[in-house]
Amino acid sequence: MKKTVCMLFFACLVSWPLTGMAQRENRFEQMAEKRAGQLADSWKLEGEARTGFLSTYKEYIAEQMKHRSAMVRPERDAKKASEYTDEEANARITAEFDRKAQEVANAFNRLEVDKKYYELFAKSLTPQQLVEIFAPVFNVRARGGQFRQGRGMQGNFPMGGGMQGAPMGGGMGMDDDW
Repeated sequence: MKKTVCMLFFACLVSWPLTGMAQRENRFEQMAEKRAGQLADSWKLEGEARTGFLSTYKEYIAEQMKHRSAMVRPERDAKKASEYTDEEANARITAEFDRKAQEVANAFNRLEVDKKYYELFAKSLTPQQLVEIFAPVFNVRARGGQFRQGRGMQGNFPMGGGMQGAPMGGGMGMDDDW
C-alpha cells in the first residue's frame, strides 16, 4: 500500500508540469481564437471569408508559437564574476552567446512566418486590415480619453510619488504648459 501511494505521488509530481504546459498552450489557442473572432467581427467578415480568415489566422498564430522565445535565462549563480575560474568565465560567456544566437534565430523564424502569412492574407484583406495583424497601432489615450501618466508606478516610490519622489498626476500632464 505504501509503495502504491508513493508511486502515485511520484506520477502526479512528474505529470504536474506537463499539465501546466498543456493549459498554457490551450490558453494561447483560446486567445488566438478570441482575437481572430474580434478581427473578423470588426471587419464584418461573413460566410466563407470569415471561416477562411479564422482558420488561416489560427494557423498563423500556431506557427508563430512554434518559434516564440522560450526566454532561456542564464544560470543563476551565487558567485561573483571575480570568483569564476578562467574556464568557468569562458563557459558562461559562450553560453550567453549561444542564448543570444537562439533568440536571433527565433526572431528570424518569426519574421519568415510573418512574411509567409502576409502574402496569404494580402490576397483577401485590405492593407489597413493587414496593419491590424502585422503592425497594430495602440491608442494610448483610448481609456478615458486621457493619458494616465505614471499611474502604474504609484506606490513603488516614497510617498506615492513618481521617480525620485516627484509627485505624479497633480497638474503636470502631457498637455500642460511647462
